[in-house]
Amino acid sequence: MQEQTSRLPSSFQRVARDVCDLFELQMQLISVDSQEAKRKLTRSIVCGSIAAVLAGSALTVLMIALGLLLGELTALSTGAAMLMVCLAVFVVVAVLGWIALKAVTGAADAMAETKSEFAENLRWLKATLLAPESSPRNQFRRESFSDPNATSRHVQQESHYSDHFLDRSSLSPR
Repeated sequence: MQEQTSRLPSSFQRVARDVCDLFELQMQLISVDSQEAKRKLTRSIVCGSIAAVLAGSALTVLMIALGLLLGELTALSTGAAMLMVCLAVFVVVAVLGWIALKAVTGAADAMAETKSEFAENLRWLKATLLAPESSPRNQFRRESFSDPNATSRHVQQESHYSDHFLDRSSLSPR
């Protein structure tokens, strides 16, 4: 009997195992989300670079066009035609800049799930370590955290989580 009891993991070992499992899952989630963010960030860097190059080129053309336009002061002169081309390039630059901005926003959104998942996991860990009786997962493992000095009193405490994952009364006895 003593040998069988020593093989059962203690409550601390169970919590430590759960923390390790949780940490491993969190790292996998970060890995997947960071790959997605990398793809979106690469797209935004490419579009942003193209936009910067085109903006530099368009600025050069704009300066030449304004010089020629002021020199000629005629309607639809060579300078005016150059100005129209310059405006068209700026439209393309604006579209590429908008695409780059959306891609950067998408890259930031890809990490939002990881952030919220990590925050939830930290709340679970804090609840488990500070008040194991209020942790939803440990409500199913009450024997791990039972008070050896307590008789058969059962105090139902409200969890600080907004929802209860399972109704304990619906579980079948083991």
